[in-house]
Amino acid sequence: MKRRIDLPQVEEVKLPELLHMRPGIYILILLVLALLLALFLIAFYPGIRNGGRYVTFTGSLSESGVLLDGTYLGSAEYQHFVKSGSYEVSLTKGGEVYAKFPLEIDHPVFLTWLFHRTLVTPEVPLSLSEEQRTAINRFNLEQIVQASAILSYDDRNRYPPLFSNLVNDMMALELDAQTRLETVKLAVLYISNETMLEEAKRAIIDSKTPIDGDVTTLLDTANLLFADDLQHTSIGSKSSSLPFKAEKTTLKAGDLEIEGYRYPATTFVMGKDVLPIYPESTMLGVEVSTKAFSLATLETTQYQWALFLEENPKWEASNRQALRDELLVDEYYMQGLSVSPVFVTSRPIFQISYHAALAFCDWLSVKSGKNVFLPTEDMYTLAALSHPNLKYSSSLSPSPSVDEGPVALLGGVWEMTSSPYIPLSRVYSLERSRSLHQHFGLSMQPIVKGGSYLNESATVSLHTVGVVESDACADQIGFRIAWYE
Repeated sequence: MKRRIDLPQVEEVKLPELLHMRPGIYILILLVLALLLALFLIAFYPGIRNGGRYVTFTGSLSESGVLLDGTYLGSAEYQHFVKSGSYEVSLTKGGEVYAKFPLEIDHPVFLTWLFHRTLVTPEVPLSLSEEQRTAINRFNLEQIVQASAILSYDDRNRYPPLFSNLVNDMMALELDAQTRLETVKLAVLYISNETMLEEAKRAIIDSKTPIDGDVTTLLDTANLLFADDLQHTSIGSKSSSLPFKAEKTTLKAGDLEIEGYRYPATTFVMGKDVLPIYPESTMLGVEVSTKAFSLATLETTQYQWALFLEENPKWEASNRQALRDELLVDEYYMQGLSVSPVFVTSRPIFQISYHAALAFCDWLSVKSGKNVFLPTEDMYTLAALSHPNLKYSSSLSPSPSVDEGPVALLGGVWEMTSSPYIPLSRVYSLERSRSLHQHFGLSMQPIVKGGSYLNESATVSLHTVGVVESDACADQIGFRIAWYE
C-alpha cells in the first residue's frame, strides 16, 4: 500500500482584472486588436502610405516619352507607377509634344502591394503643326542613320524596329503619300547590314506605305550587297587620271594669303569597279560633275587656325565645355594642342570637328569676300585624279612641293568634306541621295578622305571613303578649304 503524500498548502494564483474585465476577456480583446493591427499593416497601410496606380500610357506614336506636370517619367512602352493625385500628361516624340490630357489617379488601399491596380489611358488625338510633324519624321530618320553606324547586330547590340516605327508614325502623322515615299526611299539608303534590311522589308511590305520602282530596286540591290554568298563579278565604272593641269591661284584674306590650285568645271568618273558587297559598294565608280573651284595647296595649318582663334575666342580650347554643350565638339577638341599666331608652320591642324571647320570657312569667307567652304568628295577626288605625282605622305608636317598640285591628298590627316555619308547612295544616285538628305534636313556625318599618318598606305587609296560624326575630334582628322573665284 502506497504511502499518502500530503502536499503543502499554497495560495491560489489569480490573474489581475483589467478595467473590471476578467483575464480571458481582455486577453481575447488584445489578441483581436493585434490581429486587426497586423491586418491593417499588411492589407491597408502600404496603400495608404503610397497610394496610386500602375499606368500604361497609350501613345499614337512609337516609343513616345511621358511627361507628368512637365517632369519626364519615362517611355510610354513601359508601365509606370503614378501616385494618387491630379496631373497633366504630355506625350512627346523627338522633343515635340504631340498630345496633352489630364489624369486623375484615385487612392486604392487594400492589398495594393499584392494586387497592382492598373490603368490604361485612352488614345488622344494628335495636336501638331506641320513643322512638328516634319520634325518627328526627321527624328525617326535620324534614328535609322545612327543605327546604320553598326554593321552587325547581336544579343549585345539589340536592333530596335526602326523601320516599323518610321512607317507606323508616318501613318499616324497623316503625312501625304509623296512625303512617305521619299521618307522610305531615304531610310532605305541608310541600310548597312542584313538585320536592317530584313526589318525594312517586313515593315515596308506589311504597311500601306507607297513605294515605287526606285525603292524596289534599292531593296533588290541591298539583297545582293548583303547576300551570304560572296559575289565575284565586279560592278561600276573605273575612274582614270584626268589630262588637264590645274592653275595656281591665291586666296587673299587680309594679311593672310592661302595658296591653291584652280580646277575647271568637268564631268568624270569617281570611284572604281568593286565587288557587289557592302562596304565595298561605297567606292563604286559613278559619273559626277563639278563646277569650277579652287582647292588649298595645304591642309589648313595650325598657324592659320591660331589666326582664326584670335578673332573667334568662342572656339578657344578653354571654351571646350560650352562648345560641347552646344554639341559642336567632343571632349578631345584641341586636346594637347598649343597653336601660335606668331610662329608660321605648315603643320596641319587636327583635333577639331566638322562644325569647327565650318566656322573657319565662314570666317575666311567674310575676310576674303569669296565663298569659302569644305570641298565635296567629288572635288577632292578630282584634285587627286589630276595630280601628276600623287603619293602617300605619312608626315604631319609636309614639306610641300607646290609646283605639282595640292600636297598630302593621301596621308597627313583624314580630310573632312562637305559630302554626307549615305551608305547606298552610289548604287542609287549620288545627286538624288544628297538631295533627299538636304530636303529632310538630316544631321551631317561628313565623308573623310585621304587616310592619315596612322594608316598603312596600302590600305588607303584616293577612292577610300571614311566617315566621322560631326562633333568628332581626333589627332588624325583635319581639313583643307576650297573656294569659288
